[in-house]
Order: sequence, then C-alpha cells, then structure tokens
Amino acid sequence: MESHRWLPLEANPEVTNQFLKQLGLHPNWQFVDVYGMEPELLSMVPRPVCAVLLLFPITEKYEVFRIEEEEKIKSEGQDVTESVYFMKQTISNACGTIGLIHAIANNKDKMNFESGSTLKKFLEDSLSMSPEERARYLEKYEAIRVTHESSAHEGQTEGAELGPKSGSYWEANFSSLENVLQQLKPTESHMDCHVEAPSIDEKVDLHFIALVHVDGHLYELDGRKPFPINHGKTSDDTLLEDAIEVCKKFMERDPEELRFNAIALSAV
Repeated sequence: MESHRWLPLEANPEVTNQFLKQLGLHPNWQFVDVYGMEPELLSMVPRPVCAVLLLFPITEKYEVFRIEEEEKIKSEGQDVTESVYFMKQTISNACGTIGLIHAIANNKDKMNFESGSTLKKFLEDSLSMSPEERARYLEKYEAIRVTHESSAHEGQTEGAELGPKSGSYWEANFSSLENVLQQLKPTESHMDCHVEAPSIDEKVDLHFIALVHVDGHLYELDGRKPFPINHGKTSDDTLLEDAIEVCKKFMERDPEELRFNAIALSAV
C-alpha cells in the first residue's frame, strides 16, 4: 500500500488563515498567536476563543506517556460525547490540516462558509463516518490536499518555520509582556530569525493537536491517538485558560524542550 505524505504545515496564523479562506471559510473567525501562558499574555488573545492548536515535539518521554495514557483509558474508560467530531491521521505530515479540521468541525455551528466551500462539503460528507473512514476519505480528497500543499509551499516561500510568526517558541523569549512587545518590533534581527519549513521527505518530530470545547468538556483531538481525550469541564468563557493548563502539562513532561507554541481560533 502506498504511503501518503504531505508537506508540513506551519503553525503560523497567516498561513493557516489563508488556508482556511481557500477552503471556503468566512474570516469571521481567525487564528491568532498565543504568546505565552501568563494571564497578561493570554489577555492579548481576542475573545471569544473556540479552539486552540498546540504544536509540540514528539519525544521519547512523550511517547512513553502516550502509551501509558492510552492503556489507562482503555482500562478505566472515559466519557466522550457523541457530538465530538474526531478523525484518525493516516497521512504523514498532515497533522496541521487535521488539527484545523478538528477545530472547525467541532465549532461548525459558529462558522460561516462561502458558497461551494470545499471544507464544508468534506465535513458534511464525513459526518456519519467513523474516525478511520474520515482518514481514508481525506487521503482521496484532492481539493484539501492541493490547498494544503499550496499553503505549505507558501510558508516555505515566506521562510516561515514550524512555529509562530515571531520565530520563537514559548519558553525561548516570551516570558513576559515586555519581551513579547520587544520581539514584535520589526527589527532586522527579528526579521532574520525565520528558517525554512522542512521538505516533504524530511523527518518531522513536531506535531499538532487541537483542544476544543464540546458539550461542556475540553477534548484533546490527536489523529495519532485511538480516541479523543477528555480533559474535564470547560466553557466558552474559560476554554483558552483551560486549554493552556493542558498545554502546561505537555511542557512539564519535557522540561528540557523549548519547542512548544500555540495558536487560538478567535472571533474577529
């Protein structure tokens, strides 16, 4: 069986928003950078927020935790509402697109789609499918693949990286509001900090997940996992803060790692 592999997509709001626009999503909701975990930094994120995408490194520590978590849930069980839209990932490097699909699909009632939207059609066609069937459907869904490739190439052309527009990860420089404001100044050093996105054949150890609110609970949606992960209660008002608490746990498991950042889907 032929292996499916796409070019990696950047965690860059400009790239992701253009991608969603090309798929027919009206820009009344857009992704924005989350510059850090402190309250003063979270206050910079426009509200309301309906989803958070976390980019993180797949390390040995994380893989050990992932296996233990899966075994624990299979043994003890968890409550997952049938309203959650979840799909598996069978395409290498497609985690960015799958994260975007998870974010939009679980907030479809809030979104406005253009006439003939490719994304709306995919979501409607796949609504009654299983997570595995949705994955196989995406493999054959040329309109999304072509748009993904175009957006990924755009990120390469701009010299963007698998990281925020600022070119830094959370713990590298964004420890305070002052540092954020300094980083956002269009200085020559700031503009030179970007690196090219990986090529299609390069091994990528960074991965996207989506964090969404469905029926009063916060769900982690990761196509590498067999099922959604219920992280407890949340609300539309507290989703960002609750999602960031989950992000903190990812970071605490790998304290030596700096390659974490997030983007939030906000009303604009």
